[in-house]
Amino acid sequence: MRPRSLRQLLAGSSLVLAAAAFAGCAPEAESTGDETHASRGFALGVKPGDAYTLGHVTLIAPLPGMGVVGEVVPEDGEAEIVHLFTNLEGTVFLMPEHDANEDDDIADPVAESSAEAMVESTASNGSIAPCKDKASSLLGFKWTKPYEWYFNASTTPQGVSAADAEAKLGQAAKNITAQRNSCGFADQVSATHVYRGRTSSKAQIDANGTCVGTDGQNSVSFGDLPQGTLGVACTYYAAGEAVEADVKFNKVDHKWFGTKPSGCSGRYSIEGVATHEFGHVFGLGHVTEAKHGNLTMSTAVNAACQNSEATLGRGDVIGLRKLY
Repeated sequence: MRPRSLRQLLAGSSLVLAAAAFAGCAPEAESTGDETHASRGFALGVKPGDAYTLGHVTLIAPLPGMGVVGEVVPEDGEAEIVHLFTNLEGTVFLMPEHDANEDDDIADPVAESSAEAMVESTASNGSIAPCKDKASSLLGFKWTKPYEWYFNASTTPQGVSAADAEAKLGQAAKNITAQRNSCGFADQVSATHVYRGRTSSKAQIDANGTCVGTDGQNSVSFGDLPQGTLGVACTYYAAGEAVEADVKFNKVDHKWFGTKPSGCSGRYSIEGVATHEFGHVFGLGHVTEAKHGNLTMSTAVNAACQNSEATLGRGDVIGLRKLY
């Protein structure tokens, strides 16, 4: 089954999605009735263990009581997220991606005055300036313990040292957990990560970009992905608690940099793209590119040879504060 979009999949259906009720919370594993889950998602004709493809994202339907979120970042165009949840009766549901919320804000007078002084209301690209933009979206899970992850240094792309890649990946994770921003917002996020070092294991994401399952370890690696894809993130959760997340970056079709080289051309920032991916790992969803393109969690990487995604905007921080 390969529908082109969630909107098309739902077109003509009598199902009414209670997206507002779902926003900010995960499907309750203890609620097993199809009616309860159908009010939040669309029941699919697949079983746990089956492959399911929507757009450019392929997931293996999770075991009963678990959810999985897969996200693909393309070189061109907008990133895609697919979210599956299997209830305890074994019915697999396609869950809607949340709409961006622009109502919440940061109650921090010092940060507010700092942000007001630093930015205009609209950036040069037509999107809302990052320190003004309040948009955020949540995926319905969070980490209740530190995210402990490993890096397969043997997969480091050509032209980047393993040490540099390792350092930039670590900084990317810290950008999320320490809510790095240029708006003056203090760190009030309780999320934590622990880098456990190098590993021989690879992210459980195959060359087709499929989230193939869990192996008990959170791994980050480089390797082969479908052409045009920069990276894939896969996160698994149960009862709203994240339990495993892997990230993989495409080194076959794309060039990368840790420290930006002089005369950079056609290379993507490991730190910038990884910050976006770790945002998903920690439970942040997408916001639209057209209006919110200056936020880290917008659906497109701004360009090669830049690192703007490594610095969070107001909405990114709001989302993290709501979760942690």
